[in-house]
Amino acid sequence: MVYSRSVMMFALACAGLVSVKVTLAETLRCGSVLIQPGDDARYVLEKCGEPLSRTLAVRAGSIDGNVFQTGITRSDRWLYQRSPGQFHVVLTIGDDGRVAAIEFQRVRN
Repeated sequence: MVYSRSVMMFALACAGLVSVKVTLAETLRCGSVLIQPGDDARYVLEKCGEPLSRTLAVRAGSIDGNVFQTGITRSDRWLYQRSPGQFHVVLTIGDDGRVAAIEFQRVRN
């Protein structure tokens, strides 16, 4: 009985860690503030400062290789370099001026 209870507690603890890891992957900590998808780009600049670099990405939809204007979307990709030993962070800012995605990138030596 004690053994099965220990196994059950261990399984619940592991399940809790998995859900925490998913949550952490969708947020960026800048000081004491958490940045997450949906946050305003001005708020990110205020809390995290200027990114190391900004890249403008423009995507156009196509049919049979022909580009048509109604499918154009614009997004900015902001690269933040964090402390040594931590992954770089790329924020995708949508054309609505809000964080659309947060990606962590391995630093290449």
